[in-house]
Amino acid sequence: MTSSLFFSLFGGILPVHFAQETQPTTDWVTLVIGILLIVGFIGLLVWLYTRKKLQHWYQAGTQSGKWKIQDMQLGGEAKKIDKVKAAQIEELGQKAWQSKVSDPSYAQAWADIEAVETQIDRIKEHSRSLQDNLNRVSTERENLTIDFDNQISQLELQRKDTESKLKQAQSALHQLDTDIDALASQKSTIQREIKATRTDLINTEGSDEPDRQDILISLNARLDGLVSQLLEVSNDEPELAARIPSYQSEVLALNARVTELSDQARRLEGQKSQELEPLNLQVDALEKQLRTKSEEIKDLQGKMEPMIKSLGYQVDTARPSSEVLQEQYNLLDATYQKLANTTQERTEIDSKLEELDKTASRNFYLLILIGIIVLVLGILLIAGVL
Repeated sequence: MTSSLFFSLFGGILPVHFAQETQPTTDWVTLVIGILLIVGFIGLLVWLYTRKKLQHWYQAGTQSGKWKIQDMQLGGEAKKIDKVKAAQIEELGQKAWQSKVSDPSYAQAWADIEAVETQIDRIKEHSRSLQDNLNRVSTERENLTIDFDNQISQLELQRKDTESKLKQAQSALHQLDTDIDALASQKSTIQREIKATRTDLINTEGSDEPDRQDILISLNARLDGLVSQLLEVSNDEPELAARIPSYQSEVLALNARVTELSDQARRLEGQKSQELEPLNLQVDALEKQLRTKSEEIKDLQGKMEPMIKSLGYQVDTARPSSEVLQEQYNLLDATYQKLANTTQERTEIDSKLEELDKTASRNFYLLILIGIIVLVLGILLIAGVL
């Protein structure tokens, strides 16, 4: 080991060929040390065996380990049985309360639970009253909303119908104006043609054309036709103009009706909001109260639940006669018996462990530890790793 340490520290300084010459010597030393460690440990085992100590340590160590494992398993099983027992006792309390199986030994606990239940019942009764009021106010609000919506819908239908009529009246008035403008344009055209025809007549009368007489006849006939057209147009124009006031009155009346219906709808919307406001406030207040009562009930039920569960321990102690609870009693008795058996087995194991040679048991496990260390070191030395 000293040579190995020396070369590990100064191998970088000494010549390479010197390190190569001493390397076989170092490997041989570590090999011998490794073999001696393993052989020495085997010799120790033989010596212990011949003195009967190895057998005694082995028996004490293995038996100790076996009993400790059994004790751990039984401890885990006992915890599971305890959980089952707690659940059965809680269920016993719940069944006793549901079946109203009371007993003087737990009268106070019973009275405490009844007091909480009475509070819950009072709050539930109040909540039912609040719910009835909420249903009544909600129905009233719904009916009021439907009534106003129906009225507003009727007004909307009337307004749309009136707007349709207004568009038709405006279209008719516009068409009347267009017709009057067309007659005025036609009248102007006819008047220009009459003037032109008269000019042609004057010019023709003073001309020397051979067919002058035929032209005059044609122009006079044309002039008569134009005069007739002018007379007809002149008669139609006042008639159409006379219709304008009635059309305008209809448009104004319909426009006023549309405005009136829109105003009525807006007034109804305002009235609706005004009348619904107190009902909305009542609904909000009642809903808030119901939420508060629901939270109170939830809190009391949360307080009552552990009280009922803890009642099970007192019921289990008193064991009042009851056919309803008898099955639960039987289950608990079986659980208690399992727990007692497990506890008895653990007690017996503890007694055996106390009687066991603890020094021999510790020596067995110490020997195993030393053996592992020696074998690992020996193998590493033989392999040349160290």
